[in-house]
Amino acid sequence: MDETPVSSEKKEKSKLIKPFMATSNLNKILIAAIGISILLGVSTGYVLATKSPSNGNLADSIAKTPKNPEQDKKTFRDFAEGTIKKKPEPKNNQEYSEGTHLLEREGALPVTLTSSVVDLSQYENKKVKVFGETQKAIKAGWLMDVGRVEELN
Repeated sequence: MDETPVSSEKKEKSKLIKPFMATSNLNKILIAAIGISILLGVSTGYVLATKSPSNGNLADSIAKTPKNPEQDKKTFRDFAEGTIKKKPEPKNNQEYSEGTHLLEREGALPVTLTSSVVDLSQYENKKVKVFGETQKAIKAGWLMDVGRVEELN
C-alpha cells in the first residue's frame, strides 16, 4: 500500500524532534552546579571572615567607645541646669510617680529626673548640669533619663 501524506509527515517530524538531553546528563549537570555553588559559597565566606575591616583595626574602633556612660557625649544630647532635689514621696502610696529627683531651675518649670546609670542622690542640693535623653512622660512636664552630670560652681 502506498503511504498517505499524513503518515509521511509524522515520520519526518519524528526524525526532526529528538530529546534535547538525556536525563542522566541533566542529573550530572545539576549535581555539578550544586557542588560548584557550595564551593564558591564556602570560599567567599572564608575570604570575608579573614579579611580585616576596611576602616582600620577593629580593636581601635572599640577602644574609642566610652568606658562608661558619663564619658559619652554623643548619646546624651539633652541638657538642663539647676539644683537637684529629692522628689517628695506621693501622699497616697498607690499614686503613680515618675522619676526619683527634681531639677529645680530658676524661672522655669522643674525637670523630673530618673537614671539607671548615675546615682542622683550624690548630687542632691548641688547646682549641676545634667545631660540625658528626654522620655515620654505621663504626668511630668519634662522627664529626663540622666546619663551624665557635671557639677557647677
